[in-house]
Amino acid sequence: MNRRASARSDGADRTTRARASVATATERRDPLRRRWGRIGGGVLAAVLGGWLAASLYLSADDRTEVLALSNGMQRFEVLERSDLRVVRLSSDTDVASLPASRLEQLIGRIAATDLAAGSLLVDDHLLGADERLVSARDAVVGVLVGPGDAPSSGLVRGASVMVVVRPAAGTSNSIVETSGWVAEVGAAVGSSADRAVAVVVPAEDAAAVSAAAADRRVTLVVAGG
Repeated sequence: MNRRASARSDGADRTTRARASVATATERRDPLRRRWGRIGGGVLAAVLGGWLAASLYLSADDRTEVLALSNGMQRFEVLERSDLRVVRLSSDTDVASLPASRLEQLIGRIAATDLAAGSLLVDDHLLGADERLVSARDAVVGVLVGPGDAPSSGLVRGASVMVVVRPAAGTSNSIVETSGWVAEVGAAVGSSADRAVAVVVPAEDAAAVSAAAADRRVTLVVAGG
């Protein structure tokens, strides 16, 4: 009996030592697993960070610089450097625009229509580079108009007008009308509120309009549209 008990005791001791050895080995491996887990997590974070940075870089690079208007412009105004600014536009957009590389070439060009501040500039917004503002078939006539000779609003540079020439007093001549447009509008003069207006009219009508303007017989009617 004593030998059997001793054998059972020896077997139990060996089992306990084996379990302790397995537990110790497991404990030794666990820090290694945790260390490799941390390393793997760091590598993954670095890869994700690099991918994000590359995506942002490519996204920023996938844009093109174009020209926009810093200020609003009226028809027939001359384009100046301060009227233009450079903006970035996605390169895959279908919006019409002009590249920023043409900025210096466009200074001095003339607006073909009214332009709003912030709008993108396109070629159709400008008169041709060799297109003259006043053609050889036109003439510029100075007219001094009072409050009753022209509307208080709408008489601005580029506005289309009907130039009405009234007959001289004591004559039986008829009223004469001719089409034109406003090249320039001066400020009101003194307390009379008279304004000097430069009007572009057909060359064949220039003499009659000028003579009537000297007698204060010209009325300017702003055309609609």
